[in-house]
Amino acid sequence: MTTPMREPQMARGAARREALLDAATRLLAREGARALTHRAVAAEAGTTHGIARYYFGTLDQLLDEALQRLATRQIEEVRVLFHQLPDVDIPQRITRIVQYVTGSLAHDRDSGIARYELFLEVARRRQLQASLNEWGVTQRAAFASELRGAGSADPEADAADLLTIINGLLLEQLALPIDDFETARLRPAVGRFFPEC
Repeated sequence: MTTPMREPQMARGAARREALLDAATRLLAREGARALTHRAVAAEAGTTHGIARYYFGTLDQLLDEALQRLATRQIEEVRVLFHQLPDVDIPQRITRIVQYVTGSLAHDRDSGIARYELFLEVARRRQLQASLNEWGVTQRAAFASELRGAGSADPEADAADLLTIINGLLLEQLALPIDDFETARLRPAVGRFFPEC
């Protein structure tokens, strides 16, 4: 049982961990995974090297928790947005997917860049794969539900292809942004996966 005096300490500890993970995400976005060290994360978070090492004993642990945190947030966002959606027509289904994609890009660009840095780290550090897989499964399931409701003959396969294309388009937009990304690139690409569009 937690004593009342320990609760503020636990809350402070959780806040410190969150601040360090926020700092790691910013560093990943700004400088890439190779710049991620305990010292750099501590400096970015405005704390000491010892605090960073206390909460994250190894860089693998730090990277894994940063990926898990990004994945958890994204999974929750997908579940909230796509859970028990009303049955709508095909253009509205396309709009839901497009708004989900552009919303995540507009609201937290650093997380978008960090996500692709972590994709590359998964290729080098296989222990990070489980978090990335869970994330992908959740997104594919949401897209498959939209495609199934629109009459796709193979919604699971189409959803996997759609997610791959969206990831490619997002990566391109992060690297070489264009003003009319949604209308010129994203919406037409999503629309090709829906019957009669």
